[in-house]
Amino acid sequence: MLAQEASVHDTSRKYKNVLIVGWNNEAASLYDRILTSPALGYNVQGFIRPEGKLEDRFYKNVPVVGGLEEFKERIDSLNVDEVFIVLSPSEKHHLSKIIEICKQVNVAYRVVTDAYDDAYQHVVRDVIRDTLTTGEFGLRRILDFTFALIMLILLAPFFVIVAIAIRLESPGTIFYSQQRVGKNGKVFSVFKFRSMVQDAEKLSGPVWAQKEDPRITKVGRFMRKTRIDELPQLMNILRGDMSFIGPRPERPFFVESFKKQIPMYTKRLKVKPGVTGLAQVTVGYDETLEDVKEKIRKDIEYIEQADSLAMNLKILWKTVFVVLLGEGQ
Repeated sequence: MLAQEASVHDTSRKYKNVLIVGWNNEAASLYDRILTSPALGYNVQGFIRPEGKLEDRFYKNVPVVGGLEEFKERIDSLNVDEVFIVLSPSEKHHLSKIIEICKQVNVAYRVVTDAYDDAYQHVVRDVIRDTLTTGEFGLRRILDFTFALIMLILLAPFFVIVAIAIRLESPGTIFYSQQRVGKNGKVFSVFKFRSMVQDAEKLSGPVWAQKEDPRITKVGRFMRKTRIDELPQLMNILRGDMSFIGPRPERPFFVESFKKQIPMYTKRLKVKPGVTGLAQVTVGYDETLEDVKEKIRKDIEYIEQADSLAMNLKILWKTVFVVLLGEGQ
């Protein structure tokens, strides 16, 4: 039944009040999974039916508490901590409005399933659990910082050689920085060795790199194939902007575009971006929107197994082969 409303000031409670936005079989299935996993600490307050409230409708004694017109009010009155969005194909056009309301009232939300998007029907997964627990994240940060610092010290002489090679071929800076979007939408400056001619996008503006991009220098092409150009991102790891493994950080211009075209794109912003990752070692250049979707599928696959030692070792192993065989692009 509908749980008793908790006080806004009750900070001692260990559960989270949640609303399920969606009135369909998958929403019911999600509630069933919550019922069988009490350790998750989720207290379902009710369902929001996007098409509008139906009087006296319940699922296992949990009521439909309103439609989108009442959504914002219910978040406040039911002291909601988190919203699970579970939309059917006929409801998917409501997604942007639902997310906008969540942002307006600053409540956490999750798109629990992406089955409503034809491009991702095979990626239906249970994402109730946090991707990384606090303890795992703390250990991961310590390992990232330690290994990044060791590698920077050991590679310092190699950095000098690379810098000389870059300057001998092409005038300009050794390093370049570019704004990228990281965890939770935070914008930061990513560092790389310059692999293109100076001011490569001065006339064209932000564009995707191509396989045979004429802007890439000879030294730059070698660095890209061996991923040497990515090594300065060790400094981003030290700063806490990135991790060794995670989704590739993208530029704000493209992020805003992808968020409008691909509903599940924002999910990859829930974790820190990585110097390498499952998508980076299995998918080539982002030359089309379909390439981007394929990378996102790989990113989601990694995010949902991010705490798997086997998955992380697999990615590192593939990265080593990409570097040694010059299979980067």
